[in-house]
Amino acid sequence: MIGRLLRKALQQAGLLELGERALRGEGLGPSDIAALERADLLLVAGLADAVRKQHRGDEVRLLSGAAAKREPELLRLNLDAGRSDGPTGEELLRQIALARLSTAGTRSVGVSFEQLGLELAQTALAFGADALWGDLETRRTLPLLSGKAARRQEIEGLVQRSGRRVRWVEEALAAPVESRS
Repeated sequence: MIGRLLRKALQQAGLLELGERALRGEGLGPSDIAALERADLLLVAGLADAVRKQHRGDEVRLLSGAAAKREPELLRLNLDAGRSDGPTGEELLRQIALARLSTAGTRSVGVSFEQLGLELAQTALAFGADALWGDLETRRTLPLLSGKAARRQEIEGLVQRSGRRVRWVEEALAAPVESRS
């Protein structure tokens, strides 16, 4: 189900039929993706997010890098975000949205919060991503909290602030957060 505003924008862009097929979760073909590559980015994002919501819900799965490798239904996007000559943030977000739209609705689309950075990973959730993965021990955190626990809390917070629910995939990752005294 899409809202009236998105429906109207898709109709004005001549993409309503394509949008309806995407919402059925079939995954769009190359000619459809080519049309979306030329479309307004926010229109593409809105459609990708509607498809994500319809087929994957509001839950964001958080996985360690090892768990992400073991998930057969997870489409792990390896984006060239770390290269100095790599794509812009806008190009990365379009890639994420197009991956959601070209993938069957039953599959999960995930991005690495290590590769993109937390801010862009959070934004990716509005562009069709429904899973985040990475190593919880790779970034320095506040001295008030232990490293892995602080990182876990930081990532949970960004997901919750995006209006989504968190589900940790590995129990070992879901240990309670303890503060240091």
